Amino acid sequence: MTPPVPGRPGGPADAAGPPPSWALLDVATALVGATTRAEVVERVLRAGLPTTGATGGAVLLGGPGEGAPALRWSTPGLAPEALHVGGAPPPDGDLPECASARTGRVVAAVTAAEVARRFPRVAGEGALAAVPLRVRGAVLGALRATWTAPPPDEAAVLLEALGALAAQALARVAADEQRDRALAEVEDARARLGVLSEVGRVLAAATSTGGERPAAGTTAVWTTAATDAVLTDSEVLETAAVDRSVGELARLVVPALADWCLVLLVDEHGRWREGGAAHRDPARSGEVAALGRATVRGSGVGAALSDPVRTRRPVVVEQMTEEVLRAALPDAATAAAFRALEPHGTVVLPLGVRGRTVGSMLLVTTGDRGPHTAAEVETATEVARRAGAALDAAALFRAQKRLAEGLQRSMLTPPPRLERLEVAVRYEPSARRAEVGGDWYDVLVQPTGSPVVVIGDVMGHDVEAAAAMGQLRSLLRGIAYTTDEPPDAVLTRTDAAMAGLGLATTATALVGRLDDLGPRGWRLVWSNAGHPPPVVLRADGRAEVPATTHDLLLGVRPTTQRNPVSTVLAPGDVLVLCTDGLLERRDQGLDVGQARLLDALSALPADVRGSAQRLCDVVLEACAPGPREDDVALVAVRVL
Repeated sequence: MTPPVPGRPGGPADAAGPPPSWALLDVATALVGATTRAEVVERVLRAGLPTTGATGGAVLLGGPGEGAPALRWSTPGLAPEALHVGGAPPPDGDLPECASARTGRVVAAVTAAEVARRFPRVAGEGALAAVPLRVRGAVLGALRATWTAPPPDEAAVLLEALGALAAQALARVAADEQRDRALAEVEDARARLGVLSEVGRVLAAATSTGGERPAAGTTAVWTTAATDAVLTDSEVLETAAVDRSVGELARLVVPALADWCLVLLVDEHGRWREGGAAHRDPARSGEVAALGRATVRGSGVGAALSDPVRTRRPVVVEQMTEEVLRAALPDAATAAAFRALEPHGTVVLPLGVRGRTVGSMLLVTTGDRGPHTAAEVETATEVARRAGAALDAAALFRAQKRLAEGLQRSMLTPPPRLERLEVAVRYEPSARRAEVGGDWYDVLVQPTGSPVVVIGDVMGHDVEAAAAMGQLRSLLRGIAYTTDEPPDAVLTRTDAAMAGLGLATTATALVGRLDDLGPRGWRLVWSNAGHPPPVVLRADGRAEVPATTHDLLLGVRPTTQRNPVSTVLAPGDVLVLCTDGLLERRDQGLDVGQARLLDALSALPADVRGSAQRLCDVVLEACAPGPREDDVALVAVRVL
């Protein structure tokens, strides 16, 4: 059996506890679990120094950032103390740990007299030693131990070993903190990129021409039941879509870029209006929205929001002081509402493009978050740029929309009042373009008293097609009225006039004339120039396509022979005419669309069949749900 070795566990010295060299193993284990500099220092001073026989000591470490003061922890309190060890002469240079950290060497004083002579600030100690905390050639600081009595023989070796353990633990903690900071920066960058991605998606709604089809009848509705025309502007719907996008924009940037956000918009007349509002605490979003209302309705728009709009440059305030707040928001009530939201740092960015500003975005941090970082300001600036471009594009589209609607009003006139007939018409534009295109309809009365119904479609989907449609509609309307001829002759004369006047376009058209049969109803005579055929919904609910012919389109061959076709419309019957936009889609041919229209009409209940207006609404919803790929014109004539 091997006898116990003195100085090892189980040896003679074990009765008085493990020797200092073995106690350092416990210190090393404790240091492995330390996660901060303060924890490392505490374990070194409280658990490590006693292994050297020291009665006290200190740890000196460099500042956590460039230019920051050094920090010194000393027994017994371990409260960190800032030291300024730079300059000449260094004001704290007479501390042994400062000398050791500065020179990278061991500093020792083995008698009380030597301690008092060399280091007056720690006079009264019996002995002291300081060792540098070095890792891979870099000095992180120094560790000092003090003894009231002469130190034990092994104290120097133990102190250097403890210093090495402390340096390694500090280096590991610093590496962990650097890694955590890097990961946090990566996550922050990912979050900012996510914000930009979502902002692009949301703002696409503001630049689109409208993803949802307005409620039936809100685009162009004429009725013979009233003398006033109803033509409501869809700009209200588009403005609402823009407001929804701006509101979602405010919610997207919180909390990634700020604790709360307020977006205000400027209209073409320079008037402020509410945009979006959001707070990281959803319960307080209403306070932000109330601040926005107070700002635009009162006199609260001061330098805080007007300066970025005027200068088109962002304004960054790292600390919102009372002085800054009063200058930015002169209205006391608005300033109080702003103050109640606990602002710390603010960034105000203009929303605009091409030298035109359309709004302002206010981003605010609160509490311990501090001012915005440079990365947050950079991301917010990009968000504002994209938002400004989207809002400017939406404003431009609305202006084009208004112009197109004016042109539409001038070309789509209301139908006349007709005895024993109810007429309803609809025109709905493509969701991808302004409200103007090549589809048209017309209802007029010839001098002999016969009503004429026309529907047509000029080839193309642009301003040129709209202009050609206006010319062709007027030409055909004039010929139908002045000649008082049947539909086939009207189309023949129109074809010849197009060639003679140089109207270089092609178009489909269907012209129908209603001849009065008295109590029996009306005889419908029509001629078709390549247009979808008429559909008749009978009073008993049957929908059918009367036998018909399809002649060449207008504008192809002026000498084309046009053929008339006729059918009788009895009381309760409904004539339905439409353009191909109601029937045809990318995934649906004309034949399928025609069958779908017949099914939709056959399924109508009696009360819908008894109203041309309601019939148009239901047919549009069933056959052309938005968003539409093409313009749609629809005419329904019900025999009373």
